[in-house]
Amino acid sequence: MKIYLVIPAYNEAKRIDNLLESLKGVNLPVILVDDGSFDKTFQLAKKYPVTVLRHKVNLGKGAALKTGCEAAILLGASAVILMDSDGQHKASDLPKFVGKISMETYDVVFGSRNLNIGVPLVRYIGNKIESVLISLLYGIYISDPICGFRAMTKKAYQKMKLESAGYDIETEMVIKTKHFGFKYCEVPVETVYYDKFKGVTILDALGIFTNILKWKIFK
Repeated sequence: MKIYLVIPAYNEAKRIDNLLESLKGVNLPVILVDDGSFDKTFQLAKKYPVTVLRHKVNLGKGAALKTGCEAAILLGASAVILMDSDGQHKASDLPKFVGKISMETYDVVFGSRNLNIGVPLVRYIGNKIESVLISLLYGIYISDPICGFRAMTKKAYQKMKLESAGYDIETEMVIKTKHFGFKYCEVPVETVYYDKFKGVTILDALGIFTNILKWKIFK
């Protein structure tokens, strides 16, 4: 199975070197998508033996992930692992995803920060509220539905036909995993929170909750 690692990045010049250095010992081809950064993310990433793509303007995390996944499939990927670029996710956890997705038993593998310790209380509560809401409305319970560390097969990705351009793409993946009856599992992942203000904001969270309800009503 040919597995590609797909990393969306936006203004991560401070941390992209550390991330890409940590991936040097990982035997996976890497595609990094610079989502219209106005810092030196693109230039720094180009120094490494990875495929670097670039959006001229910021289109959103979901759009960057889709660009990376489409490129991986064009290059022959039969599965992709998705990983954030801000240093929260650890290269040491990649074998968990490789092992599970390579078994060809699971279509989707979700990383879960909630299965580990050290998650800030406000994030833990927010994740649990979303988990319960998705469970009640859609009948699938994922302990950390917005964790960006996850994997899926080419078949699952193409069947999902993901539409979200922003942070709600992770939630859309969870809902469509249930909709299409994909086999899935969760693996615990370590997470380091460098910046409590980075990532999903209150407005992003409200947008995600709105979409959870909207998708249920209109689809």
